Amino acid sequence: MGAHSLVADDRQYKLYYLIMNRIRISTALAVFTVFLIVDASSQLAPRSGSVSKSQSVEFQIESSKKIDRLVGADFRRKQIRPLGKATDSEFLRRAYLNAIGRIPSYEESVEFLNDQDPEKRNKLIDQLLSSYGYNMHMFNWWADLLRATDTFENTSGAPYIKWIKDSIAENKSYKTMVHQLVAATGGGWQNGAVGYYVRDTGMLKDNMANTTRIFLGTRIECAQCHNHPFDSWKQMDFYQMAAFTNGIKTAKSHLSNYLEDKEDMDGVSRELRDVSRLVRYAVYDFSISDSGTGTIKLPKDYKYRDGAPGERVGAKSLSHFGKTVKVSTRSKSTDPGKARQKFADWLVNSENPRFTKVIANRMWKRVMGTGLFEPLDNFSSASEPSNPSLMSYLEELLIDLDYDLKAFQKILYKSYAFQLSPNTIQHPDRAAYHFNGRQLKRLSAEQIWDSLLTLKVDNLDERKGNGYGGDAIIYRGRPVLVGKKSMKDLYNEVMALDTGTEVWDYTKKLHDQIKADKGVSKGGGERMQMMMMAYNSSKKYGSEMRASELKSPMPNGHFLRQFGQSNREVIENSSTDSDVTQVLSILNGHVERHITANGNAKVFRVMKKGKTNEEKIDRAFISILSRLPTNLEKEIFLEEFKSNGAAAPENMVSALISTAEFMFLQ
Repeated sequence: MGAHSLVADDRQYKLYYLIMNRIRISTALAVFTVFLIVDASSQLAPRSGSVSKSQSVEFQIESSKKIDRLVGADFRRKQIRPLGKATDSEFLRRAYLNAIGRIPSYEESVEFLNDQDPEKRNKLIDQLLSSYGYNMHMFNWWADLLRATDTFENTSGAPYIKWIKDSIAENKSYKTMVHQLVAATGGGWQNGAVGYYVRDTGMLKDNMANTTRIFLGTRIECAQCHNHPFDSWKQMDFYQMAAFTNGIKTAKSHLSNYLEDKEDMDGVSRELRDVSRLVRYAVYDFSISDSGTGTIKLPKDYKYRDGAPGERVGAKSLSHFGKTVKVSTRSKSTDPGKARQKFADWLVNSENPRFTKVIANRMWKRVMGTGLFEPLDNFSSASEPSNPSLMSYLEELLIDLDYDLKAFQKILYKSYAFQLSPNTIQHPDRAAYHFNGRQLKRLSAEQIWDSLLTLKVDNLDERKGNGYGGDAIIYRGRPVLVGKKSMKDLYNEVMALDTGTEVWDYTKKLHDQIKADKGVSKGGGERMQMMMMAYNSSKKYGSEMRASELKSPMPNGHFLRQFGQSNREVIENSSTDSDVTQVLSILNGHVERHITANGNAKVFRVMKKGKTNEEKIDRAFISILSRLPTNLEKEIFLEEFKSNGAAAPENMVSALISTAEFMFLQ
């Protein structure tokens, strides 16, 4: 009997689902207890010696306690009775999914659940946030926020993807990362951060609207056409902000145009034309040559008294967001070429309260599941955090940590608030939530994909793909001249040329080199060899890599897109809504082909090591749900083994993957 038909037709399994869900809900609701309240007189530990606050264990512990006191005080004010402490199994699964984006493997679960160390939860958090899995999961968050894609309109987005991944791996501070994005100048193969603007080529006003949404939690795009009807922003405010980045240009555009004209000449082969386009798209078009003018013209239909149609106005930062910076259209003492640098300095300044507030709230939601204010990107004068005292402290804490997002998250993860039991009572979206228990949230598409692969393959986090092909020259979908010439070499050589004739001659020579290329050069050095190995990993593993290592985003129809992966067209466009295609994919689609009907999947290899049916059931539950079965669950599946024999393991795995417990973060 097939797994999906068993689930659909067998009354015993319907009873199993009903009983199991009722048991889980009643257990969660019954675990009310008194929230951890620490002596209010306890103060943050002072900075000791040369250890930074982000590295000080004492500071982390005291900061976590301060958060718990503020959450507990809110409970008392609101007369809220919090739930109790999550079980080890609940904490384990929550920590893995939250911190590194996948369920723990069987071995990881057993190691943690058997550990008797009273500090094992804090040690697990340290371990997870130091792992490469953290980088992978954090990339998904950044990619959704920045709308990072593998391909831009005409060229590869690989340098941008790699810059984001490298910044995460370096644990670059949020403040530094944002400043480098907004002030980025140069070529993509020198400075991948320019992808922030190249991604929106020809749409600089839209880019500025996105910048204020992402980093200031403010939506001014409505003011592009008229004064904002529901907020204080005026159309003049929008254009003064847009002036900071107006006039940004790509490098040597006249030479790019020269190549484009040459491509259309008679007698130019298709191969040579493709090489010319490679040079144009990957060198000239993937670059930012200056910082813009710092001024902009008002639209011809401008109708307000503070300006005239077509009038040129200087850049000016939004009011009430720290010290105002501006660029005058009259003052000769102001260098308009530094306008974007001024804007970046103003944006990330700790005196700009909105910059800190927005990222503190984003990180709180990332860890705790719900923001202190919602939506995250539309904080207006009428907005009020659900816990103002906590919000203020988180801002102060983030500044103390010098915007180290990993250290900030570590403090949140080590709080008692993160360890509360799941709250099975659904809370209305965008209504103030006071964190009396973890809200149930469906896993993201990436979490589902990565968790399913954890059930299929070993050492998943060691498989590197997208963004780690280095700077190989990719021609017609394959790396060429590996060990002989990189994209950085190509960029430097092309940018050193000053005339159209020189560039065209270089392009023809490059075409001949590619045509004569016989493969990897032994003299390419370690960097080139690693680059080729990284490129080949995608061929070795196919799509059996974590979501962060695949094409970004995956095409329509792929499992990730079916389960709500963002198309990266707009900010944070992912979805956790359910539909019929997802059910079909689990019952008789991707999940059945790759896991439930695949006897070589890791979950079955783990189960086969069980000497008895009881041990096999235990191993399946720990692998899939990170916990042992209840007595009732074990009784049901022992009956299944008795009734269906060889089909029982497949039926059990299918049933457990289909449960809400697997698909939701608790």
